[in-house]
Amino acid sequence: MAKKTAAAEDPANAGIDTSGDGDEVVDEDVVLEGTIICALTGEAYKDTPDEQTLQSLIEQLLREYEVDPKDMDRDVRLSLEMEDPSSGKVKSQRKAASLVVYEHGKPHEPAHAIRVAVAAKSGTKPAAKKGISELEDILGGINDREEIFGIWTNGSEMAFRMRRFNKRSGIPEFTELTDFPASDESLEDLETADRRPLRVASGDSLLRAFKRCHDYLYGNQNMRGDKAFWQLLHLIFAKILDEQQSRRAFFVGATEGNTPAGQKTVAARIKRLFDDAKTKEFKDVFEGNEKIELNDRSLTYIASELGRYNLLSTDTDAKGTAYEAITSTTLKRERGQFFTPRNVIRMTVEMLDPKAGQKILDPACGSGGFLVVALAHLRRQFLMESGCQYPDVPVPSELKKVQHQLTKYAEKCLYGIDVDPDLRKAARMNMVMNNDGHGNVCCFNSLEYGVPGRKSDAMLDFEKGGGGLGAFDYVLTNPPFGAKIPVDDPDVLKQFDLGHKWERTGDGWTRAEIHKKVAPEILFIENCWRFLKPGTGVMGIVIPNGILGNPGEQMEAVRWWILRNMELLASVDLPAEAFLPQVSVQASCVFLRRRAPSELKMIGPKGPNQAPVFMAIAEDCGHGRRGETRYVRRPDGTEETVVEILTTRWEKGRTISSRERTRKVRVLADDMPWIAAQYRKYTSGNPFERN
Repeated sequence: MAKKTAAAEDPANAGIDTSGDGDEVVDEDVVLEGTIICALTGEAYKDTPDEQTLQSLIEQLLREYEVDPKDMDRDVRLSLEMEDPSSGKVKSQRKAASLVVYEHGKPHEPAHAIRVAVAAKSGTKPAAKKGISELEDILGGINDREEIFGIWTNGSEMAFRMRRFNKRSGIPEFTELTDFPASDESLEDLETADRRPLRVASGDSLLRAFKRCHDYLYGNQNMRGDKAFWQLLHLIFAKILDEQQSRRAFFVGATEGNTPAGQKTVAARIKRLFDDAKTKEFKDVFEGNEKIELNDRSLTYIASELGRYNLLSTDTDAKGTAYEAITSTTLKRERGQFFTPRNVIRMTVEMLDPKAGQKILDPACGSGGFLVVALAHLRRQFLMESGCQYPDVPVPSELKKVQHQLTKYAEKCLYGIDVDPDLRKAARMNMVMNNDGHGNVCCFNSLEYGVPGRKSDAMLDFEKGGGGLGAFDYVLTNPPFGAKIPVDDPDVLKQFDLGHKWERTGDGWTRAEIHKKVAPEILFIENCWRFLKPGTGVMGIVIPNGILGNPGEQMEAVRWWILRNMELLASVDLPAEAFLPQVSVQASCVFLRRRAPSELKMIGPKGPNQAPVFMAIAEDCGHGRRGETRYVRRPDGTEETVVEILTTRWEKGRTISSRERTRKVRVLADDMPWIAAQYRKYTSGNPFERN
């Protein structure tokens, strides 16, 4: 259809829905249940999957494309006069654009529109009536600029378009793109590797990108489960290598993937990059026979999704959430394993506050959550020490300044062990995405470490790298637990005190014969103790509450052993929902210091010395039993809101720019950050705050 004219409509009622999905704006001073506060307008809207998609788009445009919020409107109604080329008749159509970006500082009129976003209803197919054609209709009729760009999404799929007019007929022509330029970029910037910008992923955009990649492989390459995951993982390795070496081979030009020849060129370029990753930089991770098994079209699609982002500079939590999402739905869930919630990990690390030079071990590391968060904790410390005033939103040059220091710390101080070789590889990838340190992630059963005749090559590598019993300042872990996976190997059980039965003798206990089987979480308590430095080493371990409170002589003996050999520093009772909807378990995060041998020699009839214990009950963990997000509520039931100052920073050349904006946000109902802060106050001798 040939473009004629366009006009923006001014809704008479600010509460009228302009997106066509029936959502109404809610009074911004009263945030009711089931609403979400818009990051652009500060108003409250119904919290629906479609609104969440729109909010994700807003955050992308504001933070990844550096759009000034003053240059953007949402829910823009447009009256388009469009000529039907088949009949020559001009028809008037009303369309709704989810977002419109205008030239900086210009009036918010269609003539000045430079970007358009359409967030379709969840499940809308790209080829459907309200699919990508809806975006193209708007781009074709909104103004007569030489070119204008648009983005379309249904929450899971995403597409970019450019509109230009045919110079002879005036008919709009649309070109599929892998990305569109920011306001101060050109299409040419996106076509070549040396000019193409890498965007720091914001909010959940990386999570959505990872899911799109995984779903694409599932739907277009017929790849299931592990296979799709590993293909995606291989490409992430190639992407990281490209960023580390500044090779700029992992990219897809804005229009490069639109032809089979272009797709072939992209595939060849990235396959060479992966071959270098598996045979050179990351050869210790791979067997050497791995291959990229995607066709050229699929490989180009995945590369275009990943190639937009600077993974090394993206926020650790954003990467962790995205990575855990695909890991948990493949490797872990298929093996009956579940990852530790990120807020539990962060609370544990922040309570212990590890410093440079202090060694950390996770003897059941899974995909490496504790190690990655510990690395991020140290990165923040290093950034602050380097003089970075914004350690939570650093730019690439600031990260580069501390990279050598961070890599050395990871090489010397971060260690992980897991018995599953696939999870070990996944943990290494997690570390690589967070600026390396993957070499100390080993594959063996940490419960077998020290068993005569069981020393493997992996155990020898662990020792050569500085690992061993009594070597660590901190052990942080969420071990496997449950009666369905008991340890029954007598050679393993006999090396643990807690692998034996205990008999009460007067005021104490005496070790007797070994058990036939023991739940792994019990053995892991002693296992962690073995790895800690005597006198100073501290563990933060997630254990089921049954260990802390179940009756019975043998469980009493376990508690006696714990308190005799370690000093209890803190105990945080986790909410019942903490591990839901993955698994239902009542657990606590317990912090224990290994006693020095001299302390054990001085134990009197009253038992070992025990300082006051920090104890907390976390009532909220940020989500409900079904995984739904929960927010803090006022006494009248409405949701609490606060005004947040959000700083966006970006770097071009040697110039660092920043922008601050305020937004009203709901307060997540999560007690764990507050508990961590109170523990740090407690250990520094300061009074608690009221919650």
